[in-house]
Amino acid sequence: MGFRKSWIISSIFIITDAAILYGIFRLVALLRNMLIPMLGGISVVWQDVAPLMQLGILFGIIVFMVNGLYPGYGLTAVRELERMSKSVTLVFFFLAGVSYLNKPFQDISRAFLLFSWFLALVILPLGHFILRNIISRFSWYGTPVVVFGDGAYAQQIVGSLKRMRRLGWYRSTVLPINAIKHGLMEGTQIDVAIFAPTSNLSVDKYARILNRNFRKVILVRQKDNLGSVWVEPRDLDGQLGLEFHYNLFDGYARWTKRLMDLGMGLALLVLLSPLFVILCLLIVFDSPGPVFFYQERLGKGFKRFNIIKFRTMTVNAEQRFSELLQKDSVARAEYQKYHKLTNDPRLTRLGKWLRRYSLDELPQLLNVLKGDMSVMGPRAYLPSELNQMGDYASTILHIQPGLTGWWQVMGRHKTTFEQRLRMDEYYISNWSLWMDFYILLKTAWVVQSGKGA
Repeated sequence: MGFRKSWIISSIFIITDAAILYGIFRLVALLRNMLIPMLGGISVVWQDVAPLMQLGILFGIIVFMVNGLYPGYGLTAVRELERMSKSVTLVFFFLAGVSYLNKPFQDISRAFLLFSWFLALVILPLGHFILRNIISRFSWYGTPVVVFGDGAYAQQIVGSLKRMRRLGWYRSTVLPINAIKHGLMEGTQIDVAIFAPTSNLSVDKYARILNRNFRKVILVRQKDNLGSVWVEPRDLDGQLGLEFHYNLFDGYARWTKRLMDLGMGLALLVLLSPLFVILCLLIVFDSPGPVFFYQERLGKGFKRFNIIKFRTMTVNAEQRFSELLQKDSVARAEYQKYHKLTNDPRLTRLGKWLRRYSLDELPQLLNVLKGDMSVMGPRAYLPSELNQMGDYASTILHIQPGLTGWWQVMGRHKTTFEQRLRMDEYYISNWSLWMDFYILLKTAWVVQSGKGA
């Protein structure tokens, strides 16, 4: 039954990918012919392109399948994006080679393939994310796993499986560690086992038994909040070593991000300038006070800077806030835990809407261009929060804070202050271009869904 379900899921993704690739080729051919009167060049004849398109779909499905994207169980969103980007690039390199070496395809414009590749890099992963988000809500998605662990840590793993439903691993049962030695799982039809020991027991002894009964065994250990997405295994004379480091501490990573920040910051400011003007006028008409709000935050190297936002609060906001915290113990407890209030009385009518769609943060693009902030990065913490940051401070404040980031799209206001710190460190440790691209996609989803802070 599990094998049949897996092929159903795989077939859904295969059909979707084939349809997307077909649509991309059709769209690019149409756009190319529409632009010929302005740009010149040879028109695209669909009969000439169709065989190359069919070859691309066939090769693409094969490459995706080899890279484990069908059905894609066990892949985090960032890892799936990385594999898809590399697979799509390989497919279009192959098509470019075929078109260069094959006479019937030599008349096909290189720009046609280049633009098709660019669209595929964006649309195919987006299609996968949306489709996986939809079908992961159904009971027939995923494969069962057995969790071997004891106490609260085993239940923590179960909770993680529930939250990360896109992984496609749903808990079938939880068994104690001793069940491995006693052979309670023998004869099971389940392929995946999660081994979550809480003590320094001899892992290899249990691993041998588990691997005789399960096709895939995942070892999960209680550990510090270091790298996990891009951790590299190292063989040290038969001993398992795990290489991890803070990816964003590398010089090339910081330069890459700075170039991205300048390009994206300028482009977004130009594109959004009409919206800026409209929002400024709305703020003026909605309530008395300045259009912009400046607040001191902690930046790279503990340097303080003024963050720029659209004003969302009343002029006497701090006085009202202090009075509320003194009178309302529930609100005071909520603020101490989350450093935010769900129903903040300081917000103006327009301010609530701006906060909901995160539009109040758009002026921070100016901070990005100045170099005080990055488009993606850790949260910009308040100076008053420095002591609470503890040991995390030296790591998080080693780089620029971000306009958006990992905790903003994965947790938002539902996370505690401690969880935000851990998620910011996770981002710094696991940073990659694919991770930033995923954050951009998630940011767009969070903003349009109105799940802002």
